[in-house]
Amino acid sequence: MKKKTMAWGCALLMGLTLTACGADASKFTGYIEDLDMQGAYSYYEDHIDSSKKKAELDQEISESMDGLYDKLVDQYIAGNLDSEKLSLFKQLTSDAEFSETSGYSDFLQDLAYIDQSKQNYDTAMQYYDQKDYDAAIAYFGGVMQRDTVRYEEAQKTIEACRAEQSKQLVQDIQSQIQTKAFKEAHYKIEQLKNTDKEEADKLVTEYDAALKADADARLTSYFDAFDYEGAVGYLAQVTPLCYSSDLSDRQTQLADEFVVYVLKIADKDADAENYEGASAVVKQAMNALGQDNEKLSGAYDAYRSHLPVYLVDLDYMSCKNHVATHDTLEDNTGNMYHNALYMYERVSWQDGEGSADYFINGKYATFSGTVAVPRGFANDSNSAYFEVYGDGKLLYTSPTMKNDSFPEAFNIDISGVKVLKIYYPDSNGNAKLATIYDGKLNPKEADKSSDSSEDNEE
Repeated sequence: MKKKTMAWGCALLMGLTLTACGADASKFTGYIEDLDMQGAYSYYEDHIDSSKKKAELDQEISESMDGLYDKLVDQYIAGNLDSEKLSLFKQLTSDAEFSETSGYSDFLQDLAYIDQSKQNYDTAMQYYDQKDYDAAIAYFGGVMQRDTVRYEEAQKTIEACRAEQSKQLVQDIQSQIQTKAFKEAHYKIEQLKNTDKEEADKLVTEYDAALKADADARLTSYFDAFDYEGAVGYLAQVTPLCYSSDLSDRQTQLADEFVVYVLKIADKDADAENYEGASAVVKQAMNALGQDNEKLSGAYDAYRSHLPVYLVDLDYMSCKNHVATHDTLEDNTGNMYHNALYMYERVSWQDGEGSADYFINGKYATFSGTVAVPRGFANDSNSAYFEVYGDGKLLYTSPTMKNDSFPEAFNIDISGVKVLKIYYPDSNGNAKLATIYDGKLNPKEADKSSDSSEDNEE
């Protein structure tokens, strides 16, 4: 019975001790909750009278503090837990030996986050005052939601920043559209879509109209210069900048567009009966396009059909002996011929007659030119002449040319002739004595004058 009474007494004593410690811990945390760190410190020092009592009280305080850390963080955010109080609290936690607990470590980490949040807010406000809205938004975004003092204001200021950004973007885009800086304008329109899609969509309409108008002007400039390859390269660069499909569609139709543009220019020349100019325009376009095009080929043939064709530019069907041509050749009177002149020559080591047949298919009205003796035959006593046949019928016999013969123009009717033959009979002289200068086939409408002196440079 005596042992049971002693055991009950010990348990009662221990309960009273723990109760007393619990009351001390409650008093201590009350001071902490009221942010009276000096009072908590004094109370703690006054109630530690033995190492055993300290260990018991520290344990009770450590357990009681778990619910206070969040409240202390809130007080820190509100500015009530200043640096002096916080320093005392940290000293107290060290003395009370609960600074190594996970709750206290988390508390310190939370304070570090709040400090960073405050710093982000202050930095953001500096950028906002400097109108650097991109940087301001970035730092305002680093303000923690738990930072209730600054978070709401940060969110409002972010909206203000975006409004200012939108305003500035609109001004920049309009300026860039006016200066035709379309790549830069496109980039900023994409930025504006993130903050003000409605305003961005309005600007897209204005932007696309300006871009397409500029593309029209630039493509016309390329077409005028017959720089089709340049037009293709330019369109490839600007098409991705266009919001509508208009420029993309033009890419697939650019060759046809180029052909239509060129033919309009050529037709103006043709209307003025400048078929040489019209065919030259089309030929340049054919070279620029770098590919076969039926419309251009057809137009070229049609324009050329109105023009004389120099015999030297035609391929012969058949030839006997030798055909020789010269780009320039002076006659015995000093006339210099430049227009694709040609001559038929029976060279000294070849005997007999010489001839060449040309298929002209009845397309020409006359064959005109000049027969003359080239310079260099002053001491030659021989002679030569040629004959012209149409479908086997003799149409013309040239004068017999000697070293002292004068140039003589000819104009032969070859209407309906399909095969034209130039024939040099066998003679004792060099066929070059009877050279054909500027021999050309004239279509009916071009056969208005056979005066070859217009084509000569004296």
